[in-house]
Amino acid sequence: MTKSYSNVFVMDCTYKTNKYKMPLLDIIGVSSFNSSFYSCFAFLAKEGEGDYIWALQNFSKILGPTCHPSVIVSDRELALMNAIRVVFPSTVNLLCVWHIEKNILANYKSYFETQDNWTTFLTTWNQVISSQDEQAFNEAWKLFELLYREKEKVLCYIRKTWLPYKEWFVHAWTENCSHFGNRVSSRAEGAHAKLKQYLQVSTGDLHQVNIKICLAIDNEFNEIKAQLSRHFMASMGLPCAHKMIGWKGKVIPLDEIHTQWRIDRRYLVVPDVRETNAEEFKRLVHVLEDKYQEWPQSQKECVQQQISQLINLSVPLVLEPNILPHKGRPSGSKKGTTSTRRNASQFEIVEATRKCSICKCVGHNSRTCKEKSEANIMNSDHIVTLEDIGSNVDVLGINSLPTSLDYFLLD
Repeated sequence: MTKSYSNVFVMDCTYKTNKYKMPLLDIIGVSSFNSSFYSCFAFLAKEGEGDYIWALQNFSKILGPTCHPSVIVSDRELALMNAIRVVFPSTVNLLCVWHIEKNILANYKSYFETQDNWTTFLTTWNQVISSQDEQAFNEAWKLFELLYREKEKVLCYIRKTWLPYKEWFVHAWTENCSHFGNRVSSRAEGAHAKLKQYLQVSTGDLHQVNIKICLAIDNEFNEIKAQLSRHFMASMGLPCAHKMIGWKGKVIPLDEIHTQWRIDRRYLVVPDVRETNAEEFKRLVHVLEDKYQEWPQSQKECVQQQISQLINLSVPLVLEPNILPHKGRPSGSKKGTTSTRRNASQFEIVEATRKCSICKCVGHNSRTCKEKSEANIMNSDHIVTLEDIGSNVDVLGINSLPTSLDYFLLD
């Protein structure tokens, strides 16, 4: 598979796969069905440039000396990016635009007062990324700087962290290479999740993890191979895509379609089976009478009792069961140490941050909200003192109020 589909690969590390806490580099390929497949795995001592170079050199041996990927998609892991340039100098390394957005979110979403402001910012930023040529990019970036000149820290972060790599994610440059629509590393994220369904725990040694990885690869390969062979016809009862190409413009023979998928072989109206059932019942009664004469008395009595129970059968009363507490750890408990579930990313923590119920902003709650304080000040404008009312007090009929009362509220 790796040699057959060597144009595009997605590379990303996953964690919590083994008891040694070693990062696992997962290299994902793309088949002609646009489906993902496991191409290569490598346990790394650490995520250093030398470790990545070692892993990619071994991956290069699998590809062969004359084969180099056209495109490798990764996130902004500088050590991996440098290793790609060393081992595959002619390969285009694209940066995942989804990770770029989430990195900006994790660091600077709190700088935007409302969700609408943040959404508008992302829309404008995506317009910069979608620039179709260098001139359009320069114009879009100038407009972006003008619109968000008050967010200097955000602009400084983008200039320093992402603009030096604009040729790796802006359309003006990335659309000149054959990436076949692969501009994000979501394939790797999905592959990580699928692999961990096989691993189950994060405490296995390298041998145990290797066995589970091989099982995942074998199962995935068989799934893809079934799409490319006659196994699809045997398992699904339908002709494969390659066979259907030969029938283009012709009628597909019905014999090639299993009756499972055909409505001309099905009863769409329930047939009347009452007569058939009655005849079968008479036959069984006749057989029972013949057998009954041959049985001993004890067996006859047993059969009579069973027939009597069938005749006098009544519908039993079924009551709702009692609600019992679930076994095991309460649902609010922390994750177990053997879990393979990844830790929440920084952008997920930011998005999950509680917001003020009054102004919907993060960083404070309703008790300390400034808008609430301003509302209280406005309400205080309705407080009227007796001195303000003056001679109108008698008219209002409140001469009997205690002298200690300094003010009252008007509705």
